[in-house]
Amino acid sequence: MWTTAFLLYLATGTTWADSCAGRCGAGLDSSKTCQCNTNCATYGDCCSDYYALCTQRGGGGTPDVTCDISCLANQLWDNDINRVQVWEYEVNHQGQTTTSSTSDQAAQSLFTYMQEENVFLKPTYSTFLALLDNYTPSTSVTESQDAVEWIEIDAFLDAILATDVMNHLYNFLVEHGHVTDATSYREVIKELWFNLYARSSSGPINSSGFEHVLVGETSSKVSGFHNWIQFYLEEKKGAINYQGWVSRSQPLNIVAARFTWNGLSKAKGSFFVGVSPEFDIAIYTACALTRPNSSCSFTMAGTSLTIQTYDVAHKSGLQVATAYPNI
Repeated sequence: MWTTAFLLYLATGTTWADSCAGRCGAGLDSSKTCQCNTNCATYGDCCSDYYALCTQRGGGGTPDVTCDISCLANQLWDNDINRVQVWEYEVNHQGQTTTSSTSDQAAQSLFTYMQEENVFLKPTYSTFLALLDNYTPSTSVTESQDAVEWIEIDAFLDAILATDVMNHLYNFLVEHGHVTDATSYREVIKELWFNLYARSSSGPINSSGFEHVLVGETSSKVSGFHNWIQFYLEEKKGAINYQGWVSRSQPLNIVAARFTWNGLSKAKGSFFVGVSPEFDIAIYTACALTRPNSSCSFTMAGTSLTIQTYDVAHKSGLQVATAYPNI
């Protein structure tokens, strides 16, 4: 029976040394003239039959190997070199509470120590921090983005897109047909996270995926707010009163906490602790695109985990309405 690889060989004259036949997903092999793993799209050294044999993009058949969401999650976790190290911060895990409790079960702050000089000078952190004052939390206020704020957004995108974390996400999205090249990749990230939208069909333009998930919003209570850096900074300013943890996930260090922000309550806000800004963007983007409006379940670092995402239902296209670890 003729194999796909042999038929491709007859049609194109591809030599076996230049083919991905039997090599899909293999590690770097410097003895070969081209490569057959997800990194080859980044480095531009894919074999000519890589997409036909190794990815869904080739059409007509199951690829030899496809990186699923668990595969990607582990790539992101393993390559998050900007993740805060255990000696650079300390978290208070005392004070278990419930979502229905009205009493403060935590005498201390959630974050009790942070080596800011080591952490916040890294490019993906410093450009992230520059974005946090661009938004008005109240959903009754119309948002706008001027030229300076777009410069800051582009600086953040430049910083995160240069990381291995976002390169792995790019390869995954190409493999699964969500983007075609670096230009479309950047535009998808902008649309998901930074282009403004109305949170209701009749309301003002008052939100974005970035503002809701990574900064936080307020109405009669706190909504969104699923980022540890913003939590640390607002707690340091005295704007947050940490009232205890509702649930935790170890060893990934995910916390679901009850807290007030500027006097408004959040019964349960969950976030990864210590991960880089690019990690948050990458894992939430992967789930928003591949499992929109549903639970995105996978195994990462040997731990079962679920991310919940929702799209902005009343608007055409896909934008992040919310995303968070569901623990």
